Amino acid sequence: MDHIDQAIYDTVHNSELPAKQIAPLMGVGHQVLINKANPQTETHKMSLRESVALQLITGNHAIYRAMGMELSIKAKQAAPLGILESVLNAGKEHGDVLAMIHKSMEDGKLTMREQEQCQREITEAIEALMQLRESVLQHSMKQIKG
Repeated sequence: MDHIDQAIYDTVHNSELPAKQIAPLMGVGHQVLINKANPQTETHKMSLRESVALQLITGNHAIYRAMGMELSIKAKQAAPLGILESVLNAGKEHGDVLAMIHKSMEDGKLTMREQEQCQREITEAIEALMQLRESVLQHSMKQIKG
């Protein structure tokens, strides 16, 4: 499963709107939406237009960010974070990864759901590290110019 599949799954299943309400707004059946959001299904994938509609309906742009990660393009934030704030955020996200893995492995088994939760936390940690990299680069550029 890649970042995009995980983002689609999360957008459908972790939205404030239930999938049964999202589906008709997208013009598809509930089960079709569930199938397209299933990262284990290879035959039913969400189209680009459907993913845009899903993001507009839910207000969740995780699919866009995941596409950026896959393409190595970062979405620019309006106000870049400073180095200290970026370091603290990256540390927090790393802790979230460790906590989720620890919780998932308490019973000695790693279920598919637990694996997906771990993947989500890892993605968030990667995004935080990418933001930290950007903060360091911006800080270095300020020193060169100033």
